[in-house]
Amino acid sequence: MIFDRFKKQKTIYNCFYDSEFNAYDDDKNFGVPQEVVSIGICITNDKGVIIEKFYSLISLKAAKRISRRCTDITGIKTKDLKDADDFEKVTSKVAKLLKKYGIAKVYCYGLEDKRALEKTLELYDRKRNAKYISKLLYDVRIDLKKKTRDKIGDQGLQFLKKICRLEGDVIHDALQDAIDLANVYYKISANDYDQKIYEKLSKEREEVSSYKRTRRVKEENAQVVSIELVKSKNKLVEYLEKNDIPHMDIGAKKAIIDDLNLLFICE
Repeated sequence: MIFDRFKKQKTIYNCFYDSEFNAYDDDKNFGVPQEVVSIGICITNDKGVIIEKFYSLISLKAAKRISRRCTDITGIKTKDLKDADDFEKVTSKVAKLLKKYGIAKVYCYGLEDKRALEKTLELYDRKRNAKYISKLLYDVRIDLKKKTRDKIGDQGLQFLKKICRLEGDVIHDALQDAIDLANVYYKISANDYDQKIYEKLSKEREEVSSYKRTRRVKEENAQVVSIELVKSKNKLVEYLEKNDIPHMDIGAKKAIIDDLNLLFICE
């Protein structure tokens, strides 16, 4: 009887999701909706083995073209969407796959995928499939934080790939990013990540953050001063570069040096 009970246990499947959307150009043309232009999912068993993959481009409904920024990030061009299925058809295929495998939670990284999906479904009258997917979308960072006691989660997919020793950069291809997310999830769940790489990247990340917080001087603040003052500034910069300053991290020190060099220029 015990053997029969274990034999009848159902396999639990997990789904990992990513999408790309028509991001605004730098001119912030908010009249162009940020429509989803591609969706990728991979479905795994509870061992992390990929059972099925799905990817599709999605034709535009409201926007006339792919934004320059979207093309730069994803490589997707307007012409690529010419023969693509529409949003309704693609989300219908995704919903069928989720139901086929009894998916109760669709893992995505962060909240942007959910926002983009919901923004796109606002353009359509029939929203059943997209709504179904949206309700299942779940921020994988919540689980990663729980598994690592808030140590890992907010650092970004590229950071997570590196500490998990997964080769290649995040390429902003919806299917590949979904696969990367699955691989990261199972490795971190198994505590199979490199602690030394984690510490190194965390330190670099904090230095960049500190640098950005400390920087104050902009190009318009530059002052033309005497050569004597520039020489004095150079001595101060040299001192900062060669010496450790108590209670000042590397990022803040670099920011102060760059501020000084930008602020004081020769006549």
